[in-house]
Amino acid sequence: MENFSSIKQGAQSPAAAIGAVPLTADAQASHPLRFGVAQFDRYDPLAEIDELAEWGFDYAEPAGVKIMQLSASEFSATVERARDCRIHVEAMCTLLPADLKVVGPAVDLARLRDYVGRALARAEALGARTIMFGSPGSRNLPNGFSRDRAWAQLQEFLRWTGDEIVRNKYGSVIAIEPLRKAESNIINSVAEAYQLVLQTNHSKIQIVVDFFHLVEEGEDPKILLKVKDHIAHLHFANPRGGRVFPRQASENPDYAPFFANLRAIGYRGRLSLEAHTSDFHADAPRALAALGQMAGLR
Repeated sequence: MENFSSIKQGAQSPAAAIGAVPLTADAQASHPLRFGVAQFDRYDPLAEIDELAEWGFDYAEPAGVKIMQLSASEFSATVERARDCRIHVEAMCTLLPADLKVVGPAVDLARLRDYVGRALARAEALGARTIMFGSPGSRNLPNGFSRDRAWAQLQEFLRWTGDEIVRNKYGSVIAIEPLRKAESNIINSVAEAYQLVLQTNHSKIQIVVDFFHLVEEGEDPKILLKVKDHIAHLHFANPRGGRVFPRQASENPDYAPFFANLRAIGYRGRLSLEAHTSDFHADAPRALAALGQMAGLR
């Protein structure tokens, strides 16, 4: 894990410039969480990976749909740049584009499998260990379509994807992301994602718990206690103000019970910020300091 205090001597860090208190080296070395930034809104954490390292983040989480738009030469250059940085890609969000359907009557299995095969290979080349399956456009049920059939299609897709990871001996897992009803008409809660994981019954299929969606759907954070053995990743944003970067631990009363339950289950893994911002260079380091405070690191 990279040192949160590794800022060039004589230079003021962005976190210090905005009044945020950075984590101490001792706290950073001992804590169980790794903090990153997922691609969202108008910023690209892979393009900003040097800045993320300077601010004290542990990794970058680019979007799979963006990675798949790169030409072969562009992707090769991206891999080299990511490998040369002090921190690296450890996760990938948004696996599928909206027009690549997983459920419904218009699923093109040949196209779907070709895309997923190439996406998994690119994720592996970048070093991603958790790949998020949110992708509401690809999984939303068409009007009038059987929910039971869609549920079976989701399991078929997830099992095949998990098998592809195993067959190629990749180091990644797929994490099902529950999304609020405003974005998706299926898999809206952690409990529902947990049910899908159990029924799919594949070691490479797990869950990402997104704090924003959890709060928006009014789900009790105690659900973390039930699903603890299947949590592969976390996403985080402040629902107040429209899914924004957190600024301080006291701004939202929902923060404390969420982190209390993370401590109760002994979660040791990654947590990515995934939020809107009008000033990424100010909000990202401030949010990192706030996360450190919420996690009890300072």
